[in-house]
Amino acid sequence: MESKRPMESRKRLDTTSPALENTQLRRSQLLQSFHFSCRRRVDEIASRAACFEELAETFPGLLFALATNYGTAEARRAAVAHLTSGSRLREAANALGLPWWMRKLPPQAFTKRLETLPNDPKFSARIVNLLPTVPAISAKWFERVTQAYRICGPEFALWVARHDRFHAPLITDPALPYVAAWAWFADHPETLGGQLLRRPWTPNMSPRRAFDEVTAWRKRIRLALTLSALSRKPWLSEGSALGYEFVELRTIEDFISESDAMDNCLDSFSEKLESGVSYVFSIRRNGSPVADIEIGAHPVDPTLPTIVQLRGPRNRRAHPEIWRAAYSWLGSQELHPVPPQVVNSAARRRAWRALWKPYLATLSPADREQFEKIALELDKLRTRRRTRTQRMRTATAQRPDPILSEDAGTAC
Repeated sequence: MESKRPMESRKRLDTTSPALENTQLRRSQLLQSFHFSCRRRVDEIASRAACFEELAETFPGLLFALATNYGTAEARRAAVAHLTSGSRLREAANALGLPWWMRKLPPQAFTKRLETLPNDPKFSARIVNLLPTVPAISAKWFERVTQAYRICGPEFALWVARHDRFHAPLITDPALPYVAAWAWFADHPETLGGQLLRRPWTPNMSPRRAFDEVTAWRKRIRLALTLSALSRKPWLSEGSALGYEFVELRTIEDFISESDAMDNCLDSFSEKLESGVSYVFSIRRNGSPVADIEIGAHPVDPTLPTIVQLRGPRNRRAHPEIWRAAYSWLGSQELHPVPPQVVNSAARRRAWRALWKPYLATLSPADREQFEKIALELDKLRTRRRTRTQRMRTATAQRPDPILSEDAGTAC
């Protein structure tokens, strides 16, 4: 009887050793899954005690936070004390200020030092059901969701999380910060940016629909900026012919209202106004729009006007009667050379800053700087040309380019 007990003990050790080996192998693989930039520090923390090594399985984000000095020194000491005393992981996470919803994120999700993280109860309760299903995309998912929360709030962050969880991000052009700005202005209709929306963002909107709406919004923004900086005198007089009225479109409100009524792309007409002579008139019958006409310079004699295009609702062909009225109205004009047309760069820059000011005021300095770079590019602005002396001074001092000015841009 005495000889059997040691044999039974050895048997139990032998049967459990494969499980221990599998556990060690699994944890080793998880530790190797952390980003190379922090892997050495993660290994150092994990080697201190078994309670830290277990975090590679139970809470990789907490192990990463400790390895990268997240939070204050006092908070880290409190978290370590909870871990070494065998307290619950939630207590250690709370001491460090780490959201509990991050617990199931894999080691691959952590590539950059953690910043302020969303931790409100309502958001946490919903985000746990939207975690990525593929570890390879978890880093991008985590980065975009936390960024979306910072720059537009919880509802927008949940929308991004829901649509990015199965695959690579759908919205890449325009960039996420610009999409977030569009969503933010949907809740601020009192601003110019809110008034330029074609359709506001909602959490039920698909990414593809959102992309289309942001593209339309960008074109309206560009048109608004161009009209605010466009300096020119009237070339043709408003009037009437054969029972039709001809009313010139001058303001952004005119173009948007006409575009909505006629279901056309007049609200994205900025490149026409920027690239050459273009005057747009609404043709109306009893006050209601029935067609739109664009007047430009004649290709043979630039001092004379000509009809560039004349279209009915949804860009359909206009009735011959409207064409006769248009020629009759055009023939009644007093002809004179095209007045000079100038797009004031300084006025356009002021309008650009006034447009974005409400949203920029809500961002942190780092997010504001990133957004301005993106918006300057997407709104078709470019660096102002500098003299040779200015360029040399900039190169020597390595200062950023001066305030940005207008670019001709592309067609709608």
